[in-house]
This record gives sequence, structure tokens and C-alpha cells, in this order.
Amino acid sequence: MNLSSKANFKDDYENSNKSSTSCRQILKCGEVGQALLFNGARVGTSVPTATITLDTSKFRNPCIIFEFTSNIIGTLFQGTLDFQLYRSCNNQLPIPIGPQFSFTQSIPALFANMFTFFVCDRNSCSNECCTYSIVVSAGGSTPIIGNVGIFAARLTAIISDNPKHDDNCYPCNKFSHKENKSILKCGTPGSAISITPGTLAGTTFTVSTLTLNTSCLCDPCVKLEFTSTLAYSSPTTIDSTVVNFQVFKLCDDQLNPIPVGPQLAFSVPFTTLIVPPTAPGFSGTSTFSFFICDCDTCHHKCCTYSVVATTATTDASVTITNPRLSAIAADNNCRCC
Repeated sequence: MNLSSKANFKDDYENSNKSSTSCRQILKCGEVGQALLFNGARVGTSVPTATITLDTSKFRNPCIIFEFTSNIIGTLFQGTLDFQLYRSCNNQLPIPIGPQFSFTQSIPALFANMFTFFVCDRNSCSNECCTYSIVVSAGGSTPIIGNVGIFAARLTAIISDNPKHDDNCYPCNKFSHKENKSILKCGTPGSAISITPGTLAGTTFTVSTLTLNTSCLCDPCVKLEFTSTLAYSSPTTIDSTVVNFQVFKLCDDQLNPIPVGPQLAFSVPFTTLIVPPTAPGFSGTSTFSFFICDCDTCHHKCCTYSVVATTATTDASVTITNPRLSAIAADNNCRCC
């Protein structure tokens, strides 16, 4: 059966009038960019960091996941950097997409650190050609101290055509069985979670969830990616907090969720080595991102994945914001069907 005849079937796609040469998935990488902010830069000073242009005209029900990575290098830098993804289509003014992600250095320091996050966009179906840009701005409430560079900045995008009924674990249409060789799904953003020194060790929080239907795949393998912003603070320089993150899944008629992948830890840094201490206490923000794989889903059709945070120690305050879980599912064996 050729592509032209397949387009005549009423499958799970929302728009059946798109081109018969519809794409199923595209991976695109933007050019490497950089941005510099210098001593005295005022709050709100903005510099574009990375861009990518996408054409979604060949997709019926597109879902796009953007991943940003960069290497932040500071020279006696103190301040806050805010990162925001913007979308501009058909000469329209740019509009923000997804949440703002922040990086904070609370005392002047020489440092280098990786900074990564991802953002999902499900509202591009009416636009065919759009330019997406990451803009970095001086944030906080005071001008920047020292100099900072955002180097090796890169924006990548994966565009996938998703079945209409995936959110409801709807059974696959027989005509779409061999068409949906990959699925890209973005979960619902979770609410902010606050961990204080009064929080008991062992307290658990469900940070983000995502429900995925892999019944259209005959030997599915799922890559799960999580991103969040963590802000931390303490009135002294000797306190720390450790939070463990774990992914769990609950499939079909299972009674209890089971863990997927290893447990990953975030620790508020000890600051006793700060010389000289500029003031009692400390604070900062950073992203916390990771990915794991789940290729043991062949006996399940519909699974809910959850990221659960568990406190180990709670001496300092930690706030988890902008939590987001995404999934890319594809056949693990091209000969299985």
C-alpha cells in the first residue's frame, strides 16, 4: 500500500486534509551560539543565545520538544540569568513558550557549569514556518557583578505526529498500527513544591506525571526526560538538603507502581569552603534534568509514569518549580512487525 492510498484512511489523526507525504518525526539541530553579559548589566538586559527554524506544514497533529544546552562560565560573576524560549511565526511578534528557567550565582565566583532544560510546544499546528529563540536576560533585582558567558549554546527540536487519542489511552486504529513508529508525549507541568527545614525526612512528593499509550508499537522502548528548576537557601553556611528523584510507572491493572531506572540525588551544596564568607547563609538556583529508558513495556499498553521526590535530609529550604516529564517512544526492533 503506497503513501497516497494510506492517506485516504480515517486514522487517529485530527486533520485528514494534510499532504499525503506527511512526516512522522523530524530531528533538527540549530547552530551553536553564545551570549555575553558584562559587569553592571542592568536587570532586563537581554541577549539572544540560540535559534532554530522549523517547518511543520507536513505534520497533521504536531508535538515539538525543544532541548537547550549550554556551558555557563563566570568571571567573579554574581547575579541571576533568566532563560526563555520564544516563538515567532509568519512575521508575528515573538511570544513566550513554556516557563522561564533561571540560573543564580549568589556570591562572586570563578566557575563553569552546564545548564540544560527542555520545553514542549503543542500549539504550532496552525503555523507552517516558525523561528524559535532562546533569550537570556539579566534577572533578579540588582545589576550583574562580574562577567558571564553562555557558550556552546544549542537548541534542538524533535517534531512528531501524535495520534489524536493518545491522551485517553484510546485503542489503536488498525490502519495506524504501522504508521505510528514513534510517539512524542509531553506531560502536564507540575505545581511548585516547597521543602523546608520542618519537612520530615522520607516525605514524598509527586513532581510530574505522564500517561503514555504504546499499543501502536510492537516492541516499544521509551526514553523519559525530566527537567525542573531548583531554588535553595539557608540562613547558615553549614546546612544542606538532599532530595532523591525516582521514576515510577503504573500500567494497565497493576495495583502498585514499580520503579524505573536508578534513583538520582540533588544536594544543596555545603558552603563552609567559601572564603571569605560574604554574608551568613547562602542561596542559589539551578536546573535539575535527567533521562532514563524503559524498554520493558511489551506487555503493557497504557502506563502512567510519575517522578517522585523523596527527602533524605532537610536542613536547608528547597523549592522545585517548572517540573516537566516528556517521553519519546519507538519500536526497539525494526523487524518486529
